[in-house]
Amino acid sequence: MIRLKSLITSLLIYTKTHRKQTIVGSVLFIAAFMYTAAFLLPTRTVFSYGGSNCIQKVIPLPAIHSTVDDSAFSVQFRDEIKIGGLPVAATTMCLQPTSWPAQGTHIVATAPYGWLLARTHVSVSVSGPPRADVRDISTSFPVSKPLAIDLTEQDKVFTYSISANEKSTVCEQKNKTIECDIPSLQLRQDTEYYVRLLRQFENEKPSELASSSVRTLKATTIKSTSIPKAGVIYNNPTAFTFTADKELAVADATLVQKDKPSEKLPITVTVTEKMVTIALEDELAREQDYVLTLTRVEAEDGSTITEPYKTSFSMSGGPKVTAVSVGANRVDPSAVITLDFDQALSEKQPVAKTIRVNGGTATVSRVSDTRVAVSLVNVPRCTPFSIEVLKGTKSEFDIATTESWKHASRTLCHTVSRIGTSIQGRPIHAYMFGNGGPATLYVGAIHGNEVSSQYILEDWINELEANYSRIPSSGRVVIVPSVNPDGVAAGTRNNARNVNLSRNFPTDNWVEDIDDTNGTVKGGGGSKPLSEPEAKVIADFSASLQPRLLVSYHAIGSLVVGDPGGYSAAYAKRYAGMVGYRDATGQSADMFDYSITGSYEDWTYQKAGIPSMIVELGSYSYRNFSHHKEAFWAMLK
Repeated sequence: MIRLKSLITSLLIYTKTHRKQTIVGSVLFIAAFMYTAAFLLPTRTVFSYGGSNCIQKVIPLPAIHSTVDDSAFSVQFRDEIKIGGLPVAATTMCLQPTSWPAQGTHIVATAPYGWLLARTHVSVSVSGPPRADVRDISTSFPVSKPLAIDLTEQDKVFTYSISANEKSTVCEQKNKTIECDIPSLQLRQDTEYYVRLLRQFENEKPSELASSSVRTLKATTIKSTSIPKAGVIYNNPTAFTFTADKELAVADATLVQKDKPSEKLPITVTVTEKMVTIALEDELAREQDYVLTLTRVEAEDGSTITEPYKTSFSMSGGPKVTAVSVGANRVDPSAVITLDFDQALSEKQPVAKTIRVNGGTATVSRVSDTRVAVSLVNVPRCTPFSIEVLKGTKSEFDIATTESWKHASRTLCHTVSRIGTSIQGRPIHAYMFGNGGPATLYVGAIHGNEVSSQYILEDWINELEANYSRIPSSGRVVIVPSVNPDGVAAGTRNNARNVNLSRNFPTDNWVEDIDDTNGTVKGGGGSKPLSEPEAKVIADFSASLQPRLLVSYHAIGSLVVGDPGGYSAAYAKRYAGMVGYRDATGQSADMFDYSITGSYEDWTYQKAGIPSMIVELGSYSYRNFSHHKEAFWAMLK
């Protein structure tokens, strides 16, 4: 205590006796202290990746300052104080990294012209860069929207990018989140990719934050729609629905008339769970075609449809006939004709008042919602008639037809007679056209393996039905397509008892054992003339009919043979010339390498007095009726 008092006393005495020196020393001490505090002692700061990294510090004459000691950061001065337009001081000092910030403590110094005097020191503490939540990189993600990745803090130092599909895109930073533009990578849905997330400081080599092999989300698909598969709408819809395979978030659509694709019709699109509903603001015009397109459908998981989903449909008119059970001719005079409609008919409108039969008597009745029966009541043979569905016929939705529909037809012109049966009980039919006068008789398939002769006569029946008016009014046309139905069924030349029917007729040269295409056939001519029921049937029919001309069809040979009487020879020559066949009249003995005995055509000429001619077609099965058609007609004149 005594020493302390003594020291204080000595200082007071010194101060009083050396006052000037004490003041100067104090000033120098204070100046030294302020210099040390201002320039030699560093200001401490913590580096922020997302902040401005600025500190409040008065810097005299900032324009002449430059950074020394540390190249990791550059220094910028802000908030300058100016006198006469010249900056004399700055109150804010900001640090900017010049390279990837290394963890640790960095001393940044700045001084006028880089001198040793008046240096300002800043101690910068740098921690590791922000961490990224990269879990989404390793799981499926949508390809149609940005991928958001969270950071532990905002980052204004680094840039981030993501790469896949041999493409890369820079991610945009938003606060503590970076958003990567996945759509720009043009990835496909439900596809495997190798994805990398990169962090980079300016132009330095980037660092990989995460990488993974990832399958993108499976695309959203439309599973069903309220628009019918047939694409025709018969009611008056107010809305259409589409159902997807996922819970939906948003959808857009367009509706246009097909012939006006640039004019979008007003609709309202809503999404509920897995369903898209397109509500119509106006009623759609009838009998028009439309295209409804889901331009965008996005599920809650971010997946989308792979391409716009287009559906075409038509708005029906009134009921239309889609099928009628009869053609333009050959209708039975008492036939029940059915009309099928494309939609259900109105139950409030009796069909008898909307369907009319012209040219005959008929009754009209409803069979089902879409089918009507028209029952002819003994309409005369070969009579033209028509069925008409009148304009104004309504559907179940009260949509009416705007024009009538008519089907013209004709009742059957020919009559069919069962003139006999085969050994096995198959019928032998004769078809007759005309009301009287001399008959022209056409006969086929007397040999069962020559089915072309049957087919061409069936074609001839159809031709006569379709063109009945061409038949001479003074004559008849009679056709027996198949004399040997058992042989046709079995595909054999002879009948069921192995008799060649065309060798079973009572000619002058009939024999029991015959020469044929396969050599000598025992009993091939029958046990006696006309021993076979088929031969007797056609013989009796021919004799009773007494046709003016018999045209008998066989195969094969591509030739025509008239009888030696002269009358049929002229027809044979005409027929051969019209179809390009050889006229072999008078050459029958030279045509075959076997003798012809007991033939049907020889019998009709020799014994029944019927002029006859043979047409040997060029194929056993193919007949080419169109090539022979006019020759058939020529035989009637």
